[in-house]
Amino acid sequence: MSEQAISRRALLKAGGGSLLAAGLGLAAKPAAAADAVAAGDFAWTRALAESLVGQSFWLNHPEHRALSLTLQAVETAQLAPEGGGALQFYVLFSAAAVPAIQAGSYEIEHEATGRQLLFLQPSARQGARVTLRADFNLQA
Repeated sequence: MSEQAISRRALLKAGGGSLLAAGLGLAAKPAAAADAVAAGDFAWTRALAESLVGQSFWLNHPEHRALSLTLQAVETAQLAPEGGGALQFYVLFSAAAVPAIQAGSYEIEHEATGRQLLFLQPSARQGARVTLRADFNLQA
């Protein structure tokens, strides 16, 4: 790979965040999440995830640049112990089925959460859309 191609790729990868800065297609951020990001101590919780349902995120894909995701739902993990549902949950994102997003860790961005590294697993395809699942187990 040439030095020019590497520089271009690095620029495109870093530039994915500029879409977020431009505020394209993003709804107003929840106050609690905004305060947490401003304080530098953002952490996913079920309540915060539920407040973001229906909002757009950007996935920084290493080959396809910025891809749009929508947070569709927050669900309790089936194996969560009684009373542990708030700590064990998963979120479902909806994305275009093409280009295909393989299972793996991806950097996602949202105005309220900032940049986060999440492991996404494709779970269902419905026509031109695919559902991506991110699991959370917040128990220590």
